[in-house]
Amino acid sequence: MNGIKQVMACSAAMAALAAAMPAMAQAAPAEEQTGSEIVVTAQKRNERLIDVPVAISAVSSETLTTQNMNRLSDYYNRIPGLQYAGQRVSAISLRGVTTGGATGPTVALLVDDVQFGGTTATGQPPLPDFDASAIDRVEVLRGPQGTLYGAASLGGLIKYVLKEPSTEKFSGRAELGATAASHGDTGYSLRGSVNIPVSDWLAVSGSGFKREDAPYLDNARTAKKDTNTRDVWGFRAAALVKPTDNLRLVFSALHQKTDAINSDLAVVAGGVRICAACITDNTAPTTFDPVDGDLTINSLDSVNIAKFKLYTARADLDLGNAAITSISAWSRADNVITSDVSAVFGGLLRARYGLATRPNVQIANADKTHKFSQELRIAGDTPAFSWLVGGFYTIEHASTDQTLIMSGSGTGLPYIGTGPGSYREYAGFADLTWHVTEKFDVQFGGRYAHNKQKNFSNLILAPEVEGVFGVTGTTPGRSSDSAFTWLVSPTYHFTPDIMAYLRVASGYRPGGPNIGSPPGAPSSFGSDRVINYELGFKGKVVPDFLTIDASLFQIDWKDIQLQGADPITSLTFVDNGGKARSRGLEFSANITPWAGMSIDANIAFTDATITQDILDLQGGTGFRGVPGDRLPFSAKVAGSISAQQNFPINPDLDGNIGFSLIYLGDRPGQFQTNSDDATRPRILMPGYTVFDLRAGLVYDRDWTLGLYVRNLFDKRGVSIADNRNGTTTPTALFIQPRIFGVSFARTF
Repeated sequence: MNGIKQVMACSAAMAALAAAMPAMAQAAPAEEQTGSEIVVTAQKRNERLIDVPVAISAVSSETLTTQNMNRLSDYYNRIPGLQYAGQRVSAISLRGVTTGGATGPTVALLVDDVQFGGTTATGQPPLPDFDASAIDRVEVLRGPQGTLYGAASLGGLIKYVLKEPSTEKFSGRAELGATAASHGDTGYSLRGSVNIPVSDWLAVSGSGFKREDAPYLDNARTAKKDTNTRDVWGFRAAALVKPTDNLRLVFSALHQKTDAINSDLAVVAGGVRICAACITDNTAPTTFDPVDGDLTINSLDSVNIAKFKLYTARADLDLGNAAITSISAWSRADNVITSDVSAVFGGLLRARYGLATRPNVQIANADKTHKFSQELRIAGDTPAFSWLVGGFYTIEHASTDQTLIMSGSGTGLPYIGTGPGSYREYAGFADLTWHVTEKFDVQFGGRYAHNKQKNFSNLILAPEVEGVFGVTGTTPGRSSDSAFTWLVSPTYHFTPDIMAYLRVASGYRPGGPNIGSPPGAPSSFGSDRVINYELGFKGKVVPDFLTIDASLFQIDWKDIQLQGADPITSLTFVDNGGKARSRGLEFSANITPWAGMSIDANIAFTDATITQDILDLQGGTGFRGVPGDRLPFSAKVAGSISAQQNFPINPDLDGNIGFSLIYLGDRPGQFQTNSDDATRPRILMPGYTVFDLRAGLVYDRDWTLGLYVRNLFDKRGVSIADNRNGTTTPTALFIQPRIFGVSFARTF
């Protein structure tokens, strides 16, 4: 309670600043930075954001820090076209390009130019909590990025650009923060960073953080309060070495560890039970009234431990008219989570073991991926052409291991399955921009990739379930695949700061073997592919006042990958089927109407639907999906507006106040199967609106006090809901309740 009272006091100070703002705004300094000044590396070279012929959003480290947005789930709804359906890489989508389920990712996640996690669904880690102390910015590229970034970027990519050491000056930052959740408890955060120039050819930097999020979920099953705890810490160390004037070497090490209980990775087991009518009527449509009370779950506790390590070595050699870049990386991601699956397997195991009552059942999922990648490229410029040629290699070793743990009326391990596998890819790519005139450019790109996969399923089954989940033993699987992706993009610059572009680009996602799948399922599945047609306009339309970025797009998607589930055993597999398309409009603007004021707004209209009947699975089951049905998790309308006013208070003290208003429309859940057990209608998650408020003080440009309230009106927006393809009682993960926060920082 003391933490809540303290943060409430800070909120009162925020209100006082709001009342004072109009009188102070007249004297605000003209130091705003517009979108035209943002430099990004979306095309593997430094370019102004308004010069890149791609629909792209950039979120700065300053924005993440001042608004205390630590996770992608905190700010995804501020980025046009970005959808969030859970805390895994495979649950992130752009422009509606997803079928839900645990298929391979459709959005590539990169740390600098190194892919995070694996390319396939095997061993996929949870989304990382890269702290703002290590990040320079986050770039989100919409539309397929297959030519420069390869597989698994059907919808686009998210790129975390980390800070590099600098030889210019000694600098650093330290911050202490506190949070309090309405209806819950308190949390805290610590973060710091430092840059040390050792000489004119050597600099080192380091950053670290420790965070405990404020919990707010009660557990009716265990009679515990505030059970969704989350403890995250990590660090990054980097060194810049310049042996000669034209050679830069950057070495980096990044570590992160998460310990959580009842985290949002266990949505089905740890989510809030909703729809009271569904408990007694297995045909009832889903409503979103909690069964066990507000912000209350009803399940066995879920434990989650995740670790991530990344080591990189980058070399940049400037040859004058050309530059050579080499990036070597090794990473490892490990994730273990237990989930309550009593509702899924309890009845089956009770019957197979002849038990009097249904046992408690948990599943322990252990995902791990370690990989090495090497990229070598050379880029150059001439008066007529800008060009880039490169090669890429990766070897990934991953595994998804599962263990069923039965307790209560019976004890034991009915099912132990390990799924080790490897993914090896070789690729070559090229990109050429022809400067036809001073204003007109044409870009061409292409990439050829070949991959080989090898997977195994190792099963150890109790005699009681032998034949239901398969048979004890080892099953191998192999596949290979090749793909060519391409792009063509003419661009016209009306002025140096205003341009229009047409972009036609393709992307693909690898296929692979089905290992450990139920009887009758296909032994493998193929790749799926997209072609994106896009017309864009961006630029500084009114200097020092208005910058806009708009795009019209259509994505045609064929052979879409879908995850199937056997209705008896709940074992999953992947197969191809049907076609889909996504079309829409995205618009964003930055307005600086007067000194110290900055307004950012965006809106996205997305129509992502099936265009051909989707998969009819082997064995007579399949998905309910006909032309016109919406793809999962995409809202037809989503948008946000943020505004911030900076103003001077006295010669040494400045203030700021701002708000964010976010709207997310209704979204359909996963596709239903057409099996007899899938009796509930497909879920439609309702839309919601959230209002955030923030304010701050800056003393002597170095000392900063920040205050904020997230979800000011304490809305219960639905983040994700699931009923296991219509066969179980629905559960939902709601957005965070009202969160109060305060931070205190020193820059030096």
